[in-house]
Amino acid sequence: MIPSLLPGSDDSYRPSHVHSDVDNIHLWLVAVISAPSLATVDTAGIAVDSADPTVIDVLFDGQWVWSFQAARDTTRTFRLGGAANRLASWPSALQPFLHGTGHVTVRERSSDNVLFEGECIFDDQDERVSIVDDAGRPLTVDKAGELQCAFSARGQATVDALLDALEDVLARLTDAGVDAFLAYGALLGAVRDGSFIAHDSDADVAYLSRHTAPVDVARESFALERVMIEAGYWTWRFSAADFKVIVPDPEGGRAIDVFAGFVIEDVFYLLPEVASSAFHADIVLPLGKVELHGRSIVAPANPEALLEILYGPTWRVPDPSFRFEPPHVVQRRLDGWLRSTNGNHDHWWSFYFGRAQEAVSTEPSPFARWVHDLEAPGAEIVDIGTGTGRDALWFARQAHAVLGLDYIPAATERAGNIARDEHLPASFRTLNLYDIRQVLTMGAELAHREESPVLYGRFLIHALEDAGRLNLWRIANMALRRGGRFYLEFRTGLDEGAEHEFGEHFRRYLEPGTVIAEIEASGGRIEHCESGHGLAVYKQEDPHVCRLIATWKR
Repeated sequence: MIPSLLPGSDDSYRPSHVHSDVDNIHLWLVAVISAPSLATVDTAGIAVDSADPTVIDVLFDGQWVWSFQAARDTTRTFRLGGAANRLASWPSALQPFLHGTGHVTVRERSSDNVLFEGECIFDDQDERVSIVDDAGRPLTVDKAGELQCAFSARGQATVDALLDALEDVLARLTDAGVDAFLAYGALLGAVRDGSFIAHDSDADVAYLSRHTAPVDVARESFALERVMIEAGYWTWRFSAADFKVIVPDPEGGRAIDVFAGFVIEDVFYLLPEVASSAFHADIVLPLGKVELHGRSIVAPANPEALLEILYGPTWRVPDPSFRFEPPHVVQRRLDGWLRSTNGNHDHWWSFYFGRAQEAVSTEPSPFARWVHDLEAPGAEIVDIGTGTGRDALWFARQAHAVLGLDYIPAATERAGNIARDEHLPASFRTLNLYDIRQVLTMGAELAHREESPVLYGRFLIHALEDAGRLNLWRIANMALRRGGRFYLEFRTGLDEGAEHEFGEHFRRYLEPGTVIAEIEASGGRIEHCESGHGLAVYKQEDPHVCRLIATWKR
């Protein structure tokens, strides 16, 4: 595999624009032979020559951005010269930022040994690589592969607001009858340094449930979430036993994750990934205290013992590349018990916390214009799977009342901010189509509108697993009994082998006949069907799509 860019402030070049392919190969060979390195950098990622569990730090213009473990996070690859032959691909959340030129440093964390340093050209854009948020604050890749603004880049007011909320959340959980305590990274930082970990970005709490059946653990978690909602917090649920509490602050908001812990058949489970038979109750109870930024916060009785269960015996050594790697049997068990509502979360969470707003056009799709021409002026439109809100916001600008629904809070928050700034008749909320509670609640709410709404789902159903798609028909069946249409556009099987503008991720390429059969089985009726190319052209992509109009009126 021949890299598309080379290190070195004097030797960086764009080979495809300057030389023939043969010359490119020759020049790259000369560079490798004359200046061998322990790592190479190109548009695919970073290649190193170590298969040891070494933590590698990656910096752009001196700013630490990402860390990976050489053995775990790389795959074998062929590199001319043979020195660096294990590739760590760029995290998907980082890729939208890799434009122009950047000074890259690759070094071993334990020794500060520099494996690579030099100017790298990622594409033809005349700019410096800048990995910052809209406010200019540096971003880092966290252990989930998402870009976050870490505590090291936050002000004291943000830390104070999070500490205030942390104390309040723990007190409310305790008042609700559970033994709640500081956990995970927040506990680790408190015990190690008395502060939040510099490269971390949120806080974690857990509680030890007295229940020993997963369904009771789930019911308890939902009850605790209601306590937070009634207290005025906004929440977002990851599974049936863990959820986020969103904390407003002067710099845009942080989160407190609330994880259930429980014991079943002498095994201790702590969401999201931990299982241990070495646990005993006096590790947590009676609850104690730790110091965090000068405050006394509720903690396990033996925090060191819990941290060893969570992170292993080396928990005192900082490792920003740390990742939980539970046995497959533990993952399957927790998935079956509690995580059936979490389909394809990782891709979309990373996408909308990256530069989705910049990567996706703000112009309305051809499908949105088509629907607008068919519907009555001012008709209420419910955009399910609204994404960045490009179509929903455009509908609102055409004087439609709009409700935008999406799986990922970052998507609905951004679109909602735009709607408020422009005083548009649009609101945005989260909806998880894998959560039957939310599905039935939304279906009932839409069914009780004064007028039946128009449902709109562009590029939605091919992004859903079977359970989510069937719940979508359930909502339509409830919402459209008195009228209204459901407009759908989706990729068909003829699009499966095509090259896609946003790369490859989970897509369920469905034949129109399959979708029609499902709609009819749920009580719907097809009023219009067409498919082909030319309907959804986007930049360089012309996908093969199907458009449907369905009704459920009795």
